[in-house]
Amino acid sequence: MTATGQLRLTLVRHGHAENKGPGHRDIDRALDRRGIAEVTEMARRCLDLGLVPDLLIASAALRTVQTADAFARMLERSPSQRLVEPSLYLAEASTLLERICEVPDTIAHLMVVGHNPGLGDLAGQLAPAARFSGFETAATCSMAFSAASWLHIRHGQAAEARYDSPGRFYDLGS
Repeated sequence: MTATGQLRLTLVRHGHAENKGPGHRDIDRALDRRGIAEVTEMARRCLDLGLVPDLLIASAALRTVQTADAFARMLERSPSQRLVEPSLYLAEASTLLERICEVPDTIAHLMVVGHNPGLGDLAGQLAPAARFSGFETAATCSMAFSAASWLHIRHGQAAEARYDSPGRFYDLGS
């Protein structure tokens, strides 16, 4: 249980990735130059805003692992504070929420690095009043919850939601 009963969830979409060619599996697509620049900028913004997670969980796709690694370096997170979850590769919102609910209550701020449309759908479900419409590459959506346990995070419960992407920032309210 967190000391304050406050939980923060930050969702991050991977940066722009190289196009897949014939014989190239989607899961193996790496960040391209634009993607590297995007995730570097967004990780720096998270640091500036104090959005430093206790734990990062990433999909097993190369581009999400690279994104999570860039955030972890900028936010000075250790390897023990990063997990790669194969089940999050192209996961739907329901799968993402199931995994979030499994997070130990000692984690007050969780960062999940993944893919559209699952991330956008989940953000829209957790903060419906924000009328969230999706994630650009390397975008973040950070939400606060008045809850003591991840197990109790439900649709419509975000007390606040803040969307940020390369070149844009929106305070979505609640």
